[in-house]
Amino acid sequence: MMELSKPARATCTLLRLFWWESDRSVRAEAVLRLAAVVSVLLFRGKAGVWLSTIRRQQTQELLRREASSRSVLRYLGALVLLSPVSKIYWRLLRGLRLQWERHLTQHFLVRFLDAQCLGQRFGRPEQEECGSRHPDQRIAADVGKFVQLATSLSLDSLQAGIDLYFYSALLRGISPALSKTALLAAAAGTLVVRFLGRNLPALYGAERFADGNFTYVLTRMRENAESIAFYGGQQHEVKLASDALDLRQNTEWVRLAEKDVVQHFSDQYRQILSLSPALLLVQSSAAGASVDAAVLAQASEAFDIVTRRLMILSENWSDFSRLNTVALELYAYHLEQSNLDSSEGGICLSPLQADYGHVGQTWLSLEDLSLWAGDRILVSSLSFAAPSKGGLLITGQSGSGKTTLLRAIAGLLRGQGGSGHVRRDMAPGHVLFLSQRPYMTLGTLREQLSYPFGFAAGVDDAALCGILKRLGLDHIVLQSKGSLDVVSRWDEILSLGEQQRLSVARILAQRPMYAVLDEITSANDPQHEANMYSCIALTCSAFLSVGHRASLEAFHSRRLRLLGTDGRWELEALS
Repeated sequence: MMELSKPARATCTLLRLFWWESDRSVRAEAVLRLAAVVSVLLFRGKAGVWLSTIRRQQTQELLRREASSRSVLRYLGALVLLSPVSKIYWRLLRGLRLQWERHLTQHFLVRFLDAQCLGQRFGRPEQEECGSRHPDQRIAADVGKFVQLATSLSLDSLQAGIDLYFYSALLRGISPALSKTALLAAAAGTLVVRFLGRNLPALYGAERFADGNFTYVLTRMRENAESIAFYGGQQHEVKLASDALDLRQNTEWVRLAEKDVVQHFSDQYRQILSLSPALLLVQSSAAGASVDAAVLAQASEAFDIVTRRLMILSENWSDFSRLNTVALELYAYHLEQSNLDSSEGGICLSPLQADYGHVGQTWLSLEDLSLWAGDRILVSSLSFAAPSKGGLLITGQSGSGKTTLLRAIAGLLRGQGGSGHVRRDMAPGHVLFLSQRPYMTLGTLREQLSYPFGFAAGVDDAALCGILKRLGLDHIVLQSKGSLDVVSRWDEILSLGEQQRLSVARILAQRPMYAVLDEITSANDPQHEANMYSCIALTCSAFLSVGHRASLEAFHSRRLRLLGTDGRWELEALS
């Protein structure tokens, strides 16, 4: 029961996100779409019984040689008029699926980056059901898969209920014994299929684990291709990928083998059951009741539909297994995102208030801030106010917590890895964070320079070209034939040093008041480093830097040294 409760809870939670917790207008539109789909289902069920009755009458007339061209045309006309119903149904269903998928995807995208930052930094383990599926895979593929399976299975179940209502009455009218036989046969078949396919949910989960692992191995090979080539590790990486591929294929093979067993039983079982209407009706005929070919054909059709609908679980056991697995993965990711807001304590990030004592004198204030990594204390009880003018340099040995401190200032630690209070200027566009490996967005060179705040007033194309030239990047414009609107993969075209200089160009183009810099000159020579910091000092009122080089001291007025022993630190002025 516990295993069944997890998929059920996961599925209900994901359903509630759309059907209960979405905006009222979204829910209203979804309900209207669902009502239209259900209406078509009801119409299809009733129309199917009506066509079955007309077909029976037409067959009886043909057997008695009493069929007229008018009755044949009426039957054909009914078929033509009802033929668009299925297309209308699928059109309505497609619209409902797209709306649901869009809403659920947007729900996960809202907190996608926050969840990624926390998960990557602290190595949050994936839950047991998740395997190695990563958030981008879940959002890109699993949301659509969940919506498709949920709508198909739920509406198929609803269609089964509607058909049972109409066709069971029709079957009882022809033969009560045949109706009871259908019920007992469906129950027995479902139990056998449930036994034969009892391992399918676990096998499908293992297959998805292997598929996610194979994708991850390929992604790492692509992202680290140059480093692998430098090490000469191609054979090792190819072997890892081959092993991951073998695992994926083996798990798929085992799952398909069990699925084939279930499908083979279902097919053979239905073929055996198809003899039941003829046997029972012939026996009743031998006892004195009359039966003709038309009645037998209609009884066979109704019996087949009733047994199929009663065996809806066994007929779709593989899809139900897939739904359970996908729902568990999305539910686990939903819990990860929810935990971002439910964390108690930790580091509190808030804007500087007007009644705060240092407003006008500082843009950043840390109060009793402590940071740790596992059992190791990085920073203990750090308190200081950064001056509103000039630069503050943070130094320390590797692993002393410099980048972790910047993450705390950016608000990326939340309830993990620290405690204390961070107050800073949080007005839009006032503080720009630059990392050691700058992020190159998708798009044009112009969009690289405008990311993320947009250009400051008065910055035109001539100014942008001048900024690039000032930072030694004018060759990029020349290679683009003087255009700023060339789309390229800039993270692959530009070296790391050029990317760092391009990130500083963003400061000149966007003119933030303050900047937080994480070793942004590490891939540049001293001449470029001096030029980069000169541009920053002339543009920003104040900035905070992390770095190792002694040459950086010339561009800062104060230094915070993280000593790396029991979280000790010291703050000093630089001459």
